[in-house]
Amino acid sequence: MTLDRDTKKTLRWDSGTRSSKSSQKVSGPDYSKSYVCLTCRTANKRHVEGTPSDYPLTMSCPICNNTMFNVGRHFKAPKKSDNTQWKKVGFLIAHGFLFQKIRPNPNSYESVPYPDTLEEAKEFVVKYKDWAITSAL
Repeated sequence: MTLDRDTKKTLRWDSGTRSSKSSQKVSGPDYSKSYVCLTCRTANKRHVEGTPSDYPLTMSCPICNNTMFNVGRHFKAPKKSDNTQWKKVGFLIAHGFLFQKIRPNPNSYESVPYPDTLEEAKEFVVKYKDWAITSAL
């Protein structure tokens, strides 16, 4: 019995392997976290083996050797030339907001959006000071 191309493809996808040569499913890391350096304005994704609690809050920047901060997996870095956004990011990090999810209502999955401007960030820091992470600073 010979199977047509579409049937073979479906069977490979259903078995968890995309290649007919591979007999076992290869799994990658669960997810990587972003680390941001405020000095050279770079952001890098890093994966650490182990549980999510094994990710360090800070590490050394591979470019300038200054401190990089763990800003979670959803952080999107602004352009290097965007001075106002980098000032906002630096302000939030300096006040313990490492772009973690902030959920004021413990029974809800809705999180508070992070501010768009530095002025909004100043109000944000005052309003949500109880959610700040102080161990990274």
